[in-house]
Amino acid sequence: MLAASCTHDDVARPLLIQSQVRKFSRTDAAAVMQGKLRFRGGVRLSSPDGDFGGVSALLVSADGARFVGVSDEAHWLTGSLEYQDGNLVRVSGETIAPLLDTQGRPLSSKSGDAEGLASTSGNDISGDLLVSFEGEHRVWRYPFDKGGVLAVPVNVAVPAELHSAPHNGGLEGITLFSDGLFFAVSERYRDAAGDYRAWVLPLEAAASPQQTTAATGRAVSIKPMPPFAMTDIRRLPGGDLLTLERRYSPAKGVGIQLRRIAGAAVYAASRADKAKALDGEVVANFDATYEIDNMEGLAIRTGSNGETLVYAISDDNFNRPVQATLLLMYELLP
Repeated sequence: MLAASCTHDDVARPLLIQSQVRKFSRTDAAAVMQGKLRFRGGVRLSSPDGDFGGVSALLVSADGARFVGVSDEAHWLTGSLEYQDGNLVRVSGETIAPLLDTQGRPLSSKSGDAEGLASTSGNDISGDLLVSFEGEHRVWRYPFDKGGVLAVPVNVAVPAELHSAPHNGGLEGITLFSDGLFFAVSERYRDAAGDYRAWVLPLEAAASPQQTTAATGRAVSIKPMPPFAMTDIRRLPGGDLLTLERRYSPAKGVGIQLRRIAGAAVYAASRADKAKALDGEVVANFDATYEIDNMEGLAIRTGSNGETLVYAISDDNFNRPVQATLLLMYELLP
């Protein structure tokens, strides 16, 4: 039974989710491929809970059975995933709860614009979970294994220059890079060359809830590909990074692309005094003819046959029914 441990109307509670199977393409019923991604199932999610939506980041358990997500309205979302012949067919909800601050108090949407999510155990939902926030730019570390959605975080040290990021353009994506290090990339915070600011940072606690300067860590950058903006990043098995990037225009609608950045290049850049902006191969590019929406969250796991499975989830901006929460699964080909 869920315990409402905070004195606030918004408490941890069961989450009901309805899911409807979606196709890959809106124009070609037989299509299953785009670039190096093969479609492995997708669903549209809805819930009677008014706080459901705005999902900005996602993690999936190593066995694919469960997920944890965060919303830009300061909520945890947890649930389970079901498959048929290895393809995603259904999502069920478990819990929805407000993210707590370092004093154990529920965050409100103004102070809890959660955008990035990472696990200290890599591409899994075990271990501590890191959450990056925009507006009040910061990263908090939640002992999720011990406290679940009622976990109280500690502040993680981040670069001082992060305070200069645009209000709505801070740490959009974070991922564990190697033992003791995580990778963080901004959405609209550019360096003098116009590249996305990014960092390889240690998992070290800040000296206080207010202190945000990382003692060590290295600044790197990622080359932008206009009109796309960065929305998430994940470490692939083997060490490469996979980006999720989104574009939108009234004329062309929404689109996304995924880029693969060599892990060796990230490693070298993090040790160089002056390094070129990171770039990589575009492995897939989706336009509005595909079943996509405002895709913001990315999750990775290894399938039962050793294949790399990629999950993408959309932020509906609480703009229903114009936008939707979609959870899509693909297989990344070599």
